Amino acid sequence: MLRLGPPRFAVYGSNLDTNVWAPWYTQHKIMRGLLDAYHLTGNEQARDVVVKMAEWAHLALTIGDKNHPQYPGPITRSDLNLMWDTYIAGEYGGANEVFPEIYALTGDARHLETAKLFDNRESLFGACVENRDILVVTDPAELGRRRPARLHVNQHVPNFVGYMRIFEQSGDRDYLQAAKNFFGMVVPHRMFSHGGTGGNYPGSNNNLEMFQNRDNIANAIAQGGAETCSIYNVSKLARNLFFHTQDPAYLDYYERAVFNQIAGSRADTATTSNPQVTYFQPLTPGANRSYGNTGTCCGGTGLENHTKYQDTVYFKSADGSALWVNLFVPSTVTWAEKGFAVTQETNFPREAGTKLIVDGSGSLDIKLRVPAWARSGFTVRINGTRAPIRAAEPGTYVTLRRTWRPGDVIDVSMPFGIRIERAIDRPDTQSVMWGPLLMPIVGDPGGGTYRELSLYRYLKRDGDYSRAAITRAGTSTAGDPIFTTHGFTLRPWYVGDTQAHSAYFRRVEPEIVFGSIDSGVPNVKRDDGLPRYDVPVSGIPSPGTDGLTFLDVVWDHAPFATHGRFVSTIARTAGEFVAAGHLTEEQRDKVVAAAASARSELAPEA
Repeated sequence: MLRLGPPRFAVYGSNLDTNVWAPWYTQHKIMRGLLDAYHLTGNEQARDVVVKMAEWAHLALTIGDKNHPQYPGPITRSDLNLMWDTYIAGEYGGANEVFPEIYALTGDARHLETAKLFDNRESLFGACVENRDILVVTDPAELGRRRPARLHVNQHVPNFVGYMRIFEQSGDRDYLQAAKNFFGMVVPHRMFSHGGTGGNYPGSNNNLEMFQNRDNIANAIAQGGAETCSIYNVSKLARNLFFHTQDPAYLDYYERAVFNQIAGSRADTATTSNPQVTYFQPLTPGANRSYGNTGTCCGGTGLENHTKYQDTVYFKSADGSALWVNLFVPSTVTWAEKGFAVTQETNFPREAGTKLIVDGSGSLDIKLRVPAWARSGFTVRINGTRAPIRAAEPGTYVTLRRTWRPGDVIDVSMPFGIRIERAIDRPDTQSVMWGPLLMPIVGDPGGGTYRELSLYRYLKRDGDYSRAAITRAGTSTAGDPIFTTHGFTLRPWYVGDTQAHSAYFRRVEPEIVFGSIDSGVPNVKRDDGLPRYDVPVSGIPSPGTDGLTFLDVVWDHAPFATHGRFVSTIARTAGEFVAAGHLTEEQRDKVVAAAASARSELAPEA
């Protein structure tokens, strides 16, 4: 750790005379373990040791390597800035999150000061406070002396978890603002459909652990991208941000990450020879996962991942007035101070719906999360009677306020539906989602090419893909949901084996068709509204030339209550495409006529 600072300013490498790995990362893990030992077991020796380590850290980051013959004097803020920009020796993990916790134990202001010494002030912190996205730049020298063009994902995400802890102990809102803005730079602007982030793209340097440029999803679907421990930390940040904002969007992300990339990061095997967890979770068509990774950072956090599924299922309000139900998993929560418990019986996420059984008496709000994907309804019944709540909006919470009795039963129904998620920079590059689950297509199309699917011709007026476009094909022997489309099998991303699969496919809809009725008009694209990459991608135009098609725009308005509403949407959209020069008036008339004649084709089946 002293080698990282002046006068050596060691960089990443294996030469012990001149280089260093990530020493503060290691110290953080040791300190975190000691704090957990103290909190969970009351071990006073663990407390004493971690406090002494904190005191040493303060000396190391203020006085520095005073015994070195070229000692330049106490460490300056400029020295610290240079250290934290050093790839990858400056990867200190969440070291700054333990010192505020030690400050809360001791009241010694030096520990809070130590946490702030880890601030990456030269090239990132201030930009995040101001919401300037500089995670990828073309000229890094303008931002920092050792600043790389692309920031390393797992070098920086844990820093912001620590900033949240500094905010909690200091009240300095710059730390909270920096964390919120940083998260917003990752989600959705760099998020793949399984929740992961990071990867190469044409024209970038070859390092899959780095951030991709803003809004680059389709062109950064890398063979080995989406490092697992990075998403462990993004999820942790989302969870902590929710505590201070109660914004359900953070838990929508958390659910996506946990039920897809995190759950899929462990092999479905009984071996105990090594952790059997993933390093990366690649998204390139036909890619597969490999497991093992003893000794990597993903191996370490990979072990933690699968002990923490319970830690966000329930929260309690600080004032004791409410129990928050955030995730739907088989579980029991006991609130000892209130003499209150809730047991959740469910097969979620394999099937929709959950039952909560109350064991306790008294007045209490129970807040149920309505997932953003719950677009097919969210109904609640208490003891068989529909709860008196407002219509549940996806991406919110509903509150059940009553005096509870032992044995009260809350039944929650939230039908899963097939939906399509588009890459924000190339909408024809898409993923299939079923409720919260990513459903990749099994098999390798070969050569890294995408499967090509046409789906609109199968839709009815309600826009339900699961009627005929992507249909349920039962369950696997392990009980996992299976779907099929165009003869291909889809299954959940969380299945932990090494089969080739494709998280994304390419949507190919050449003609404007309604069921079997073909208008004879090309399904033209509307390229406006596509994001412009902040950093250019070699060989890729920006904004792109694969924007929303006519049918995309129309079906985004589904469901249609009547055929008349469907036809009026067609007419309005066709008029807009004519005005933009994408369709002729003659083509518009053909499209509207074809839509009008498709009444029986599009009528939803009973």
